[in-house]
Amino acid sequence: MYEGGPNPIKVQISPAYKRANPSPPLVLIHDGGGTTFGYFMLGNLYRDVWAIHNPHFFDGGAFEGGMDEMARLYIGFMNDAGIKGNILLGGWSLGGFLSLAIARFLAEDPEAKIKVLGIVMMDTPYHAPYSQEEGPTDDPVIENIPEAVQKCFDRCDEMLENWEVPKWDRPACDGKFVFFGVDGRRYSVPPGKVLYKPFNGVWSPIEVPQYKLLEDSQPEKASLMTPPTVLLRCTEPMPLPEGRTQPFIIDKYRNDRTLGWAGNAPEFIRAVIDVHSNHYEMFEKSHDTRIKDVTTRLNLALEILDSIGGSSKPASGSKPALDYF
Repeated sequence: MYEGGPNPIKVQISPAYKRANPSPPLVLIHDGGGTTFGYFMLGNLYRDVWAIHNPHFFDGGAFEGGMDEMARLYIGFMNDAGIKGNILLGGWSLGGFLSLAIARFLAEDPEAKIKVLGIVMMDTPYHAPYSQEEGPTDDPVIENIPEAVQKCFDRCDEMLENWEVPKWDRPACDGKFVFFGVDGRRYSVPPGKVLYKPFNGVWSPIEVPQYKLLEDSQPEKASLMTPPTVLLRCTEPMPLPEGRTQPFIIDKYRNDRTLGWAGNAPEFIRAVIDVHSNHYEMFEKSHDTRIKDVTTRLNLALEILDSIGGSSKPASGSKPALDYF
């Protein structure tokens, strides 16, 4: 990432042995600071990986059309780069919101050249417009942030003041049993549950709250189905300064294993994988061990999405050993 450089930029290239049958490329969207440096530190993800940075990072400009303008612009960036067909989207923090917005615009465009098979949200908590929040909406003060990064954070706060997450009328995989493989096993996860992996523990099913569609939901929009999503969830809250008792906005749902998404949106998170970190240190460059761990857990998330492949049932004629939940 550099001023005047390509956007998106290719971060990783699919290994030669996979090029005959490549995995869907992964497009990673920047966080609130506008940069993609963290994605360059990731280990091998065994596919083409692209990264999109905030094009206003260097000039400090604003997106007059807010988050939706960003999402539409980034679709254009992907088209211009020749990205087409089936892809996976993802991003850290704000990048998860933008992934959902991009997926929504692509889903409602019958002429779109890109189809989003799944999303990886890296510690992206549920968002309600800040203007509707009753509690504090501030974030912790992080020391020694470059001016350009802080400017991007400030612009994001402005956009999130009134932005709402995209509305979907159908849950991922049509609300049916979801079959996928990960870590050498096959799983069948029913509606109302997600597959959960604690930081030091084994995969297990957990029940989550269910979202109820509004009675006036429009049937003609029912074809817009949320892409299946895997959530990487940080387990540690940010330390509170002396005298403060309420968490920062980034930690409002920290103790919720779906970070507030279950019950607030049609069911789309199919698996949750814990990362031992707080939100802001997930890609801390001085923590080599953590970067390796994030890479490992991101590969698990991608394995799940690859195996779902847009289908809610096993391949015809196959009889895999399944763990039914």
